[in-house]
Formats: sequence, structure tokens, C-alpha cells
Amino acid sequence: MEQSFFKELIHYNRPKESPFRLLGAGLCMISVLFTGYLTHQLAISSFGSLGIFTFLYYQRLPLKQLIMRLSIVGSFLTVANFLGMLSTHAAWTAPIVVAIVGFLGRFFFRLYGGIAKPGPFFIVMVTAMGASTKIPLTRIPVMSGYFFIGVLFSLLVATILHFVENKPLPAIEARKTVKSRIDDDPAVVIDSLLYSGFLFFAVYLSMSLQLKNPYWLVVSCASILQADNLRAMAHRNVQRIFGTIIGLAIAAFLLYLPLSIFETLLIITVLFVTVEYFVKRNYAIAQFFTTPMALMLSMLVRQQYLYSLIQFRFLGIVLGSLLGLLAGWLMSTSLEFYNRKFHSN
Repeated sequence: MEQSFFKELIHYNRPKESPFRLLGAGLCMISVLFTGYLTHQLAISSFGSLGIFTFLYYQRLPLKQLIMRLSIVGSFLTVANFLGMLSTHAAWTAPIVVAIVGFLGRFFFRLYGGIAKPGPFFIVMVTAMGASTKIPLTRIPVMSGYFFIGVLFSLLVATILHFVENKPLPAIEARKTVKSRIDDDPAVVIDSLLYSGFLFFAVYLSMSLQLKNPYWLVVSCASILQADNLRAMAHRNVQRIFGTIIGLAIAAFLLYLPLSIFETLLIITVLFVTVEYFVKRNYAIAQFFTTPMALMLSMLVRQQYLYSLIQFRFLGIVLGSLLGLLAGWLMSTSLEFYNRKFHSN
């Protein structure tokens, strides 16, 4: 059993995916980073790089359906980040905001299974990141505008990619009402409530521990809960912690190099594409590059002490991963009892 679990941890998947998607992701990132660089506004690079998570929901679809999907996701991301930033001016609201956004995201993405991956993860991420910032009220709309620049680049690149790819379009599924989707998946409400409840606790815990960049704990918890089942969550827990240790070593090396802003932006782009390449192949390897990318983005606009960044990043990820695994077990157990009761009736 233990040997099988270890083999699953190091298994290297070989998904069939278009190389154009990786090129598109890299183009989105480099476009928004150098927009900030050329306009001498690195806040555009920092916040716009969050907006390009919209592109990660790209799928080969008819153009109208694709743009509609990405526009909805991009708007959701922008509003979630805006609410997260707003919550910092009444700190007690941050857990509530993240929980509400988490509930809506989990509910929406589970009902519409075609976008179950990456699901609500990035929605929760940008909300938690917004709730970890300290931006004056008058600047919040400006930062949301910078964020939306990333969304616009995502829509533009997705449109270009749609015409470049020659892969056949999938058949369009029949439209279903929200009620019929809930009838097909009646556990969606309780699953979303449990998910949002654990996110509420994760935010509360990170704030209570007064961690630097407390969103790392919340994001790590949400990442574990994104796995399909309890065994996959256990895999992801080990992979995330191990991958972070290696990633912190890489980050320490890169951040001590005397890199110019231009060189830093190029490295961030390469790291982003590398993460996207490995995340479907082996989650642990992807974490080698996620950590230095996140830390380099953090230091673009906030020159924090490196040791403190590395220390709190590691602590947040370990605590968040363990909390996510515990939450996954409790959710799986609760839903198992719920489904048993539901089917028995």
C-alpha cells in the first residue's frame, strides 16, 4: 500500500494538450509584465499578472462561447479581488468575504463541470491576496483597473489562439437550467457550504497567527481541496510541501542574484510557463517553480526582507496544506453520510 502511494506521488503524467496553450499563457504573462515595465508602473505587472489567470480557463470552444466563458470568469476574478482589497479596511470582514466568494465559486464551478478544472481555486486565490494587501480606499479602483488589464490580455490572446489552433471544435452541449443541474448534483450546496466554512477558518487562522502574506495559508488550503478525492488530496499535500522546500531553495538563489527588473520579468515569464507545463504532469515538480515565481512577483512592488518571505511562505504552505487535508477528510466523511441518507430516502 505504502509503495503504491509513493509510486503515485512520483508518477509523471503525459496529458495530450496543444502546445499553443502554453504559448498563449506565456504571451499573456509577458504582455502584462512588460506593459507595467514600459509604463514605469510595476503595479500593473503585479496586479495584471493576477488577471491573466483568466486565460487558464481557456478551452477549445466556439468563439462566442469561449469569450462568454472567459468574460464571466474574468469579471468574477476582478470583483473577487476588489472585494478582498475592500475587506482590509474592516479586517473582521475578510474571513466572511473569502467564505462567500469561495461558496459562490465552488457552487458555480461544480454545477458547470466543463470548467471544474481549475475551478474556484484562482477565484479564492485572488480574493485572499486582495485581503492581504493594505491599499488606500482611493487606490483600490485603480488597482482593480490594473487587474482588469490582465483579463483583457487574456481575452485577446484567447481570441488569437482560437483562430491559430486547428483542433476540431467539440460538440455544443444542450443547455440545462440551474435547477436541473442542482437536481443532478444535490450535494453541491452542502459541499459548497463545507468548502466555504473551511476557507473562513483558514483566513481566521492566518490572521490570528499574524503571518506575513497570510494568503499563502488560505491558498494552500484551497489547493488541497481542489483535488478530486481524498487520496488525491493526500498526494497533493505531500507534493506541495516537498515541492515548496525545493522551490524555496531555488527562490533563495534567484532572489540573491543581482537581477535587473527586465531580467526579473523574463524569469517570471519562464517560471509561469514552466509551472503550467508541469502542473498537469507532476504537481510536486510544478511547485519547484511556483514558489520562486510567487516570491519574485511579491518583491516587484514590495521590497520585503527575503528571509522573512521564505520563512512565512514555508510556514503558511505547511499549515495550509495540513488544514486542507483535514478539511478534505471531514468533507468526504460528511458528504458520504449525506449521500447515504439522501439515497436511502
